[in-house]
Amino acid sequence: MRLSLTVKGATLALWVCGRAAAAEPERVTFETFDHITIHGDYYAPPPSAGKAPLAILLHMCHSDRSAWTPVARPLQAAGFGVLAIDLRGHGASATDALRARVEARDPTLFRAMFQDVRGAYDWIAQRDEIDRARFALVGASVGASVALQYAAEDLSVDVVVCLTPGLDYLGMNSQDDIRRIEGRRIHLVATRDERAAAERLAKLNAGAAATILPGAAHGTRMFGSVPGITKKIVDFLKEGVGRSTDTTVFASINSEVYHLPGSGWIEKIKPSNLRCLSSPEEAGQRGLRTARSRRPSDWREEKP
Repeated sequence: MRLSLTVKGATLALWVCGRAAAAEPERVTFETFDHITIHGDYYAPPPSAGKAPLAILLHMCHSDRSAWTPVARPLQAAGFGVLAIDLRGHGASATDALRARVEARDPTLFRAMFQDVRGAYDWIAQRDEIDRARFALVGASVGASVALQYAAEDLSVDVVVCLTPGLDYLGMNSQDDIRRIEGRRIHLVATRDERAAAERLAKLNAGAAATILPGAAHGTRMFGSVPGITKKIVDFLKEGVGRSTDTTVFASINSEVYHLPGSGWIEKIKPSNLRCLSSPEEAGQRGLRTARSRRPSDWREEKP
């Protein structure tokens, strides 16, 4: 049996017969650096999960965040904090002007969607229940392009799943982006009719692998038509983010160095630029190096 209690507009899960009922997602909004209001659904992890890894879900063109419901719930049950967003020009994040740019296939609009991901990270990373050092991205079609573009810039992304990725979709060159992603796991998933791009991208990165599935379904349309796809995604993400550690190190999204806990440099990093990685070894695998000096006076933080 499931019971729920509404407190100030939030629906809470209750324990019934020794089991936890899943909480309804929290509707959230945040503003990007370029002043676009983005809407999303946050699926909080079960209270028993402890510090939870985070997953951000990016939908296809002409879709919205509701397309991720079939995988958001299983990820939540697996202990993730999950944020599914409406990318700019889509769903509740669409103004008339932004929607017109989507219809016109304006490449500058799609290339700016990485700002939506960064805003989503800033929102979810502030939650007390989130382990910032374990970060997963999932994208479908154009959302896959945005995920690869963002992961190329943010070294704290641990694992990326792309459903039906493209090579050069709506102005985003995923071939260049995937080459820049070091030390991360990338899972490229496509059905047989659209296998070429996934297989091509997998050859460009040693951490990438392509899975080609039977049938003919694009992006999130795989849910409900390709057996086992949800479990494959959840299992890959759980393995990719790994376990919580007590060896977390810190870096700026704009820097090539990392800092150990207690360093005076960390407090000089702007909160919106701060990133966490699970260990010095992980930071090194992703191209970061230790800071040569710890003098805060030497720190020059770049603007976002």
